[in-house]
Amino acid sequence: MNALDQVPLLGLLALLVVGQVLFIEIGFRYGNTVKGRGVKAQMAQVRAIMGASLGLLAFMLAFSFSMAQKHFEERTQAYMMEVSAIDSAFRGADLIGLEKRIQAKELLRHFTKLRLELPKAARQADMDAVVEMVRESERIHDLLWALAESSMEGAGEGQDTGIFAQSILAMINAHDARLQAALFNRISPIIWLTLFLMAILSMLVMGYQAGLTGARSTLATWTLAITFSAVMILITDLDRPNMTMFHLNQQLMVELESRMEGNDAWSTDVQQR
Repeated sequence: MNALDQVPLLGLLALLVVGQVLFIEIGFRYGNTVKGRGVKAQMAQVRAIMGASLGLLAFMLAFSFSMAQKHFEERTQAYMMEVSAIDSAFRGADLIGLEKRIQAKELLRHFTKLRLELPKAARQADMDAVVEMVRESERIHDLLWALAESSMEGAGEGQDTGIFAQSILAMINAHDARLQAALFNRISPIIWLTLFLMAILSMLVMGYQAGLTGARSTLATWTLAITFSAVMILITDLDRPNMTMFHLNQQLMVELESRMEGNDAWSTDVQQR
């Protein structure tokens, strides 16, 4: 988790918009004070610098958005891996002894419920609950692996316990992949700092250019600030685990839980949980 994860999106949007408009105003006022001192000589250079800085800012925004989208896709792939591994483990439990089969299936049902509750806690930024759910998931992994080990030691004829053990290992690998994708695959703070600095400097130069001409458009100023800020908000939300505007569709996990409870019917409604 980084500092941006704790900031509400609306508050961050307001801060970005006001900050950019403020630096446009600073640049405009400074440009107004020097507009009579060789303006024509400066104008061509300032326009070139403004165009280059805004173009570079747009490039950095596109680059950052691509990184955030990639991180979102990695979280989605890790989620799909985990759903598949849980399903395989639940089916593979039929190949072990009856007593251990009952324990394993009950643990898998509990694990699935935890996985459905985890995104809710993440969206509410309840990190204590998230950490406890992650630890509980890892405890269930240990219990399932202990069942797999004991089943392989006491396997009789006709029992293929290796499938169950392989599925538990796949669950553990998918869990690690989800943690990596959600908590560690993030846009670097250095990139964020560079992006914010470039936005500030670009707005400053744009305001300075308007100050040299002595004319500006309030509509254009606010439109530009809101546009760049909105893109930054999208990048921020895509990159952090407690997403607000974007959601990882939990329908596959919901349907898996339903099948575990003995209900084979698929819902026609796509749920976001």
